Amino acid sequence: MCIVFVEYRIEEACRNKYLEWSDGIRRQYQQLELYEGTDQPNLFVEIWNGLSEEEYHSMKQARAGAEAAEDDSNLWKPLDHWIKGGRAKLHIWHFKKVE
Repeated sequence: MCIVFVEYRIEEACRNKYLEWSDGIRRQYQQLELYEGTDQPNLFVEIWNGLSEEEYHSMKQARAGAEAAEDDSNLWKPLDHWIKGGRAKLHIWHFKKVE
């Protein structure tokens, strides 16, 4: 198991749309916690707990992969328009526990 961090900055003008959308995402994915920078408004970090390595790779492909950018049915597609700098500014990191 691992922890996955997903970090991005949302455009101020898109904040309300993003927060509404993220409420639905958090209801759908119980392993997701969402945080906002206290000294950097609109900087968000998602923390995903308990994902397998396969789930991580699948999520990364769906969110950052080139094919996903073309898929209008992709659940994560709205973020492309709300992230300052677009999909290229979405950062995903995978960490495993040190034994």
